[in-house]
Amino acid sequence: MDGINLHRLQVFRTVFETDSVSAAARAMRLSQPTISRHLQIFEDELNLTLFRNVAGRLEPTWEAQRLYAESGGLFERLGQVAQSVDSIRRGQHEALRIMATTALAHSVLPEALGQLRRDFPDLEIVVDGGRQSNQLPALHEGSVDLAVGGAWDGRPELRQWTIGHMPLVAVLPDDHPRASEDAFDLAWLQGADFVTHNVHAPLGARVEAELKRRNIQPRRSLTALSIPFAVGLARGARMCTVVDRLSVPALKGSRMRVLPLSEPIGLELAVAQLADRPERSPVTALIAAMRRVYADTVAQPLN
Repeated sequence: MDGINLHRLQVFRTVFETDSVSAAARAMRLSQPTISRHLQIFEDELNLTLFRNVAGRLEPTWEAQRLYAESGGLFERLGQVAQSVDSIRRGQHEALRIMATTALAHSVLPEALGQLRRDFPDLEIVVDGGRQSNQLPALHEGSVDLAVGGAWDGRPELRQWTIGHMPLVAVLPDDHPRASEDAFDLAWLQGADFVTHNVHAPLGARVEAELKRRNIQPRRSLTALSIPFAVGLARGARMCTVVDRLSVPALKGSRMRVLPLSEPIGLELAVAQLADRPERSPVTALIAAMRRVYADTVAQPLN
């Protein structure tokens, strides 16, 4: 015998409890021939006689009484396992800690987390904002489970899921000399004031690489380490800055003009976790939700 079939064991226990094949069939919502067949196969598999027909009644053998007694705790344990599975499915007693760039505070992530809550109503979700330079240390020290922002290159210690391609856009005050243009040419930054970003983070590194590729040298009088500060400095100092497409919804009503770049460049929006961590169902569901919400967000007009 390779193993005990749990369904046939349950059939045996139900017949034992009801003293009847017909009553067991009703209790298990099966036909009487099906109950009889499972019982016969079960006896053959165990090489035991479990019931004898005495004057038209089924009487359990001594072997059946012992098997019934010793298998009772198994089904109680299976019931506990079933409850545990339901608890796992709902995210009970679990936490998901996320650090995301502030650009995601107004779009994509909140909507995706709302969908995640419907799938995992008992999951504890903790969200914090943080520059990407802070995300890697937080992942390594274990204070967060996921980092959300631009994709990292050359980080084999990370597992990354791409959410979508984020086009970069120029943001400038509505009274800026280039505000009436249909698209912004980075060549206009040659010798001009420009709010730059941290060149060690994905956004700043991507913009810096493009400026170097095109041999464009703006005046680097202001540097912001977060996108909200970059936009605020551009507004206050009447300069231009470049941000990702997801930052646009937060700019509505801010008297800032958003222009696509004449030569498009972009970043990959990604969710990252340490590669040696197991993949969890809530993470898989969150990624799927973010991809759906992201597709809807980038379809909206810039201004």
